[in-house]
Amino acid sequence: MRALSDVTLAAVWTPNPDHPYTWAMFLGFLLLVFGGAITVTGAFATVTLLRGPGERKWGSFVIGPFILAVGLAIGYAGVALL
Repeated sequence: MRALSDVTLAAVWTPNPDHPYTWAMFLGFLLLVFGGAITVTGAFATVTLLRGPGERKWGSFVIGPFILAVGLAIGYAGVALL
């Protein structure tokens, strides 16, 4: 039973006093997560629109990479805040 309580105590998170966890870091992490999700969505849209059947118009070549670029920009803003 002693080993189980040691594992529980090891999982406790303690912040680093030299690097405080602030609202800016929290928002940066949120932007990083949302930017990553948008980036994955943009990559999926790019591949899906380029491999889709039928006639391709200019929108098929622009929409996916645009979403991808927006996601990368949001993720970069999140990394800059961290």
